[in-house]
Amino acid sequence: MRKFQNAMGLVVLCMVPIFTAVVANGERGQPRPLFRQDLHPFGFLTEGSGRIAANYADINFLSADLVLVTVNNRVFEPVEKLFSDQPPSKLLLFDISLKSLLKSSEMSVEKAAGSVKAIRDGQFVLLNQSGLLLCSRDLECGPPLQTPGPLFVSPQRTRIAVGGNGRTEQKLLDASTLKELEHFSRSSYIIPGDSGLLIRQDGKLYVRLPGKPDEQLSFGQAGFLDEASIYYFESSRILAVAKTDGTVLFEIPVSTRSHVRQIVTAASGSRFCYYEAGYTAGNSFVNFLDIDSGRPLNFEQVKVLSIDSGKSLLELHWDPRPYKGPLSVPALSPNGRRLAVIRHGFLEVFEAP
Repeated sequence: MRKFQNAMGLVVLCMVPIFTAVVANGERGQPRPLFRQDLHPFGFLTEGSGRIAANYADINFLSADLVLVTVNNRVFEPVEKLFSDQPPSKLLLFDISLKSLLKSSEMSVEKAAGSVKAIRDGQFVLLNQSGLLLCSRDLECGPPLQTPGPLFVSPQRTRIAVGGNGRTEQKLLDASTLKELEHFSRSSYIIPGDSGLLIRQDGKLYVRLPGKPDEQLSFGQAGFLDEASIYYFESSRILAVAKTDGTVLFEIPVSTRSHVRQIVTAASGSRFCYYEAGYTAGNSFVNFLDIDSGRPLNFEQVKVLSIDSGKSLLELHWDPRPYKGPLSVPALSPNGRRLAVIRHGFLEVFEAP
């Protein structure tokens, strides 16, 4: 038995430099960020100190130069409420042009990813247990509109959908005023466009465009990229971009190992970001020989793509470990020419040519 243990220990020791080389090669030769900021001094969580912990950090561009990071952590005790906005989160507003922290504040924020979303004119909305708040770039918020989450914002940031998940009615709101435009029953699920809607009802997906009857689409998971195009996953291997009538414009291959798949749009409507990640804590030990032609089991990757052609404009890929989930979804600047990500507890901003 001792000989077997020694042999296994030798195998693991031999695999460490190989695994390290694979990870290093995966991140070598990538573009350098124009801005990089360590978030750990502000309480960003990558270790739980033996406790069950989660990191719900959000990233949002309020302008081409202003990036808002919400450091939103939760450490779970034996008995916890399912929904909570405590402890307070730190909101950090960075000015990329000055390479500095412009302003910070502490606020109650719902312990869920996507609880802070940028809208237009440097404003953002924030969800907590009191409801939905409309906030300025000065990190000052108005009175809450009483509503539960989750929170969704249209590609050009003009409309908001809030509520749903089969628990409550969804409300469609004007983003600049939080005025209710329409409401939907719990049996419906809406995805907002800036004039149209995607509506899922009775297991079917419909597109609703101004002045036209609802039209059924043969898609699964889908969303708007702009007013003329939508995305959907054609299969576990293909992301498709199509017109709102269903005509496919182009297809993009995706990883079958992805556990996380997110689309991020730019308010200009010219570009979008495809983000995917795959991570299982035991992979590096249980499957350490399964390199799969250089594609690691633990990965995050981002592609900034043209909506018109699908041309890749910027690509990043890295190993997410150490990790406290969920992973933070990247953000695009309003014109789509800057990408912000959080990697290993650092905020990084890249130029997308």
